Amino acid sequence: MKQLRKNRILKSLSSIKITVICLSLLFILTLWGTIDQVNNGLYLAQERFFNSLIFLIGGYVPFPGARLVLWVLFINLVSASITRLVYRWRQAGIILIHSGLLLFFVAAFVTFHGTEESQLTLSEGEGRNVSANYNQWELSVWEIKKSNKNVFAYPTKNFSVGDRVEFTPHDFSVRIDAYYPNSEAFLAGEGQTSVLVNPSNIQVVKPIPVDKEPERNVPGGIFSVYGTDQKDLRILLYGGENVPAIITKNNKTYAMQLRHKRHVLPFILKLKDFRMEVHPNTEMARSYESLVEVISNDTSREVLISMNEPLRYKDFTFYQASYAMDQFGRELSTLAVVKNSGRLLPYVASLATFAGLLLHLILMAFGGKKR
Repeated sequence: MKQLRKNRILKSLSSIKITVICLSLLFILTLWGTIDQVNNGLYLAQERFFNSLIFLIGGYVPFPGARLVLWVLFINLVSASITRLVYRWRQAGIILIHSGLLLFFVAAFVTFHGTEESQLTLSEGEGRNVSANYNQWELSVWEIKKSNKNVFAYPTKNFSVGDRVEFTPHDFSVRIDAYYPNSEAFLAGEGQTSVLVNPSNIQVVKPIPVDKEPERNVPGGIFSVYGTDQKDLRILLYGGENVPAIITKNNKTYAMQLRHKRHVLPFILKLKDFRMEVHPNTEMARSYESLVEVISNDTSREVLISMNEPLRYKDFTFYQASYAMDQFGRELSTLAVVKNSGRLLPYVASLATFAGLLLHLILMAFGGKKR
């Protein structure tokens, strides 16, 4: 430990000047990013200012992103903890404060890399244990049968023309002939011969500019399927359709679909009742809430989720996001689902920092009286 304290590199990295520069940059990035999201949207502002290591101003001048600044600040704090702190009982409060601050960085790292966001839409009486990611898509295949289905899916994020996807359990493969992250589809005209297989009679899919809000993008693509009963099978899939394409092989029927990426929940969430209140003489919602049943193993309990009162269960948090009516007049409730394995870390870090401040004040008070 004594050798580390004398290390010149660690001493340089623990400089208070680095701390001040990092805090100043974080202030600038926070203000800049807040203003920028008005014009470019929340998602792009987060990606540019907060999730990036470096971004370009005007396409030429590099500027550090919040991710890089936080890494430098973390190294600065660790170096200061090694070279500057005195590890004695009288300094216990200061040591605990630094530990709490370091834990904040760990919490941010776990949250950034381990958080999954999705949504779950339920009608009254319906229960599910699968949520859908509204930013990411997947190419999925499953066998159509009465019992539970096993779905095999590949994320489309890195799809390129000519790539080949192997669905080994079903012994057939798919080649990507065309794929567009955002697209629009057109139905076949009257008398037009169907060249591509599509369940909605779509025959043309064209690329359009990618929207700055990723949830608005609807992908589409053309895929050649090999190893099935149909020879020279080419399928057109569009993310906006709810019906999958049908494939047959060895007297078995399979479904293939381009859909939002699915996340499996370790429990079932069932919507018991949806309630909504509107402002007088209007159809504008004043408040809405969902009474749900959480079914896990052989136990269940009912919980009310409202606009300001989410449900927290294990590593998951469910927020009341929106509502809708389907074509049959049934009420649909949409819940935002956030899985965060480090959900409790910020609370622990806050408690450690507060305890350190309190302990330091107590030690200073009694130490002053003793002197």
